[in-house]
Amino acid sequence: MQDAGIEAYSRGRLGTSLLRYVSIVHRHAGIALAVFLGVSILGVLRAYRSAPVYVAHAKVLLETHGPAIVQFHDVSQPNVPWWAEDYYRTQAQLIRSRRVLEIALEDPSIAALFGKAGDVRTRSHRSMLDSLKALLGLPVSMPPEPWESLKGMVRARYLPNTQFIIIEGISTDRRVASLIANGVARAFITYHHRRRAEMSNDAFTYLKQQKEKEERALRAAEERLQRYRESTDLSSLDTTSPDHPVLRRLAMLNESLTKTELDRVDAESEYRVVRMAAGKTVIDPQDEQLFSLQYVRSDPTVTGLRNELIEAEAQRASLRDTYGPQHPRMQAVAGKIRVLREQLRAALGEIVESLRKRVEVLEEKEAELKKRYNEQNTRALALAKESFMFQHLRNEVERHRKLYEILVERMSEVKITSDYQWTNAELVEKASVPKAATGPPKVRRGLLALMFGLILGVGAALLVERLDDTIRTPEDIEEVLGIPVLGFVPAIGEGDTVSDGTVYRALVSCREPESSAVEAYRNIRTVLFFSAPSDEREILLITSPGPGDGKTTMAVNLAVVMAQSGRKVLLVDADFRRPMIARSFGLSSRKGLSSVLVGECSVQEAVQKTSQDSALLENLDILAAGPKPARPAELLESDAMRRFLDEVRKGYDRVILDTPPVLFVADTSILSAIGDGIVLVVRAGKSRMGQVLRARKHLESVGGRVIGGILNKVELKKFGVYYSDYFYHGYSRYYRDYNRAYYAKSRRRSDETTVESRG
Repeated sequence: MQDAGIEAYSRGRLGTSLLRYVSIVHRHAGIALAVFLGVSILGVLRAYRSAPVYVAHAKVLLETHGPAIVQFHDVSQPNVPWWAEDYYRTQAQLIRSRRVLEIALEDPSIAALFGKAGDVRTRSHRSMLDSLKALLGLPVSMPPEPWESLKGMVRARYLPNTQFIIIEGISTDRRVASLIANGVARAFITYHHRRRAEMSNDAFTYLKQQKEKEERALRAAEERLQRYRESTDLSSLDTTSPDHPVLRRLAMLNESLTKTELDRVDAESEYRVVRMAAGKTVIDPQDEQLFSLQYVRSDPTVTGLRNELIEAEAQRASLRDTYGPQHPRMQAVAGKIRVLREQLRAALGEIVESLRKRVEVLEEKEAELKKRYNEQNTRALALAKESFMFQHLRNEVERHRKLYEILVERMSEVKITSDYQWTNAELVEKASVPKAATGPPKVRRGLLALMFGLILGVGAALLVERLDDTIRTPEDIEEVLGIPVLGFVPAIGEGDTVSDGTVYRALVSCREPESSAVEAYRNIRTVLFFSAPSDEREILLITSPGPGDGKTTMAVNLAVVMAQSGRKVLLVDADFRRPMIARSFGLSSRKGLSSVLVGECSVQEAVQKTSQDSALLENLDILAAGPKPARPAELLESDAMRRFLDEVRKGYDRVILDTPPVLFVADTSILSAIGDGIVLVVRAGKSRMGQVLRARKHLESVGGRVIGGILNKVELKKFGVYYSDYFYHGYSRYYRDYNRAYYAKSRRRSDETTVESRG
């Protein structure tokens, strides 16, 4: 059940999204239709006016290596395996390159095709693009060069897993198609011939230059070797033999010096350890680091004293368990231990002195060996330097000789391969004259033009919708403003004149109680009554971001439907700049809000009653704006305005203030701080998102509380598909009633008024 519910919900969301896009295209049907017709007509005309196209095929065999006529490798042949697909794809692209096509244009029969402009038209879209640029007033590209025109008539493709490349000639003339295919195939083979010859010539020229250079270098190296041989005793330069007396003497001295250094290091190490141990107050006979040294271990006196000391300490340890420290036997053993330790220290001192003398002897011997080694090393270095220079000169001669011989051999190879007139490209199948046209498919291209026009038309409608930043749907209010939507009101028809239309719309709740517009006002009234406690929304400010959004009509009709529900309502015209409420009801403007605030009269004296169609609206009191004050903002900000609101709050269930637009004067900002809530009226299709957002932020910045927004003047005929969700929630009669009853009654009443005026 849960999975079925999720699936049904997903289908519902998808259907809603599709309906929304359909609604967008419906709103901008004119733009979508114009784009669709324009693109479709141009595409269909171009498809059916296009001439038939013929394609001729030539097959070229392209091998990666030529036949092996010599044992060495040909420098002009590519070093790639035969299955290298990248190589063949590159060669297929090379066929349409400028160099190959210019070789093809060397053929007079092919060059004659491009002798005059317009003799042969390519199958590219360049002409259509140039026409479009000229239509838009953009700079038109220069006429194509002959090879560029030929490129549009040539295609090349590689047959996978083979060594074949297919070259296609394309033209509206079948003979021209075969001529181009064969001509380009021959040009491709000629290109490989020329490239092979150029590579061979370049390689031969380069090798010749390098050979002459190496010949000069070889001659100079031989002269340097000969001069050095004449100036040096060659018998003393042979250092390759290990029995050379200088090197043998140096090796012996190095061995002796190394052994002496090791002996001196060992002696110094033992000397430091023994000297440190001999300097201690108590010598530990168990110190393995000390007694494991060679000089200490080889001394019989030290070894004997150590053993006696170990035995004495062991004896003292055994007597300690039986006797106390003051016992004569314990005293005797302790005295023996002290004597043995002193004797051991003295013996170690003699060893220290012996080691010190040995270190001195070894240092003197080491210094002498170093001196002799340095002298012998100097002689060896001099000998090595002479020998190294000799070997270097001899190796340089050999290197230049070997390189010279290789260059001579390579020149011979290049000469032989360049004389062989063969290339790895071969035309194995010439292009024949095609018997039937291969295109263009007119029906398919026409259908594609229609489809492309449809896509562009829908895209143009979506683009216009995207660029339109006006508030169009209730969701726009929620997303842009972040406030709840109290409802939306359909557009109300105009009267014969502007003034008649304004009055007629303002009193539609009285004159057309069964219309769809009044139903919308009743729904908004219900939302306002039940969305919050009545004491929190006693004083409501009705305002809009700019003029013409219908805030006065909204305020009047909300006051009427609230009064019709049995609540006592006061409608206040707080718009001193452009008061409209008194005019809407046909009341006097001599007394009003301004009169109350300046103290000219009381609220009861300024309040007026109204009746419509001979029926008195008992629960509705109206307070006009009154005489226009000199400083409206200062008057609304005065303490008198706060006292007025406190007074009417006690006497009425609801007080509705019609205030000026937020972004044009400061009056609404002043009143928003002292009212209970603000209702922002937004006109569908006119109020811009940035303007409405600035209005909300401005009201909140001065402490105002925006309780919701109302989308006004919605043209249901234009937005009917999108607002289908609302039709199922109490608004299903809007569009039907609005067309069947409202317009009919409006026209009938207008006709009756006209007859009465004429009578």
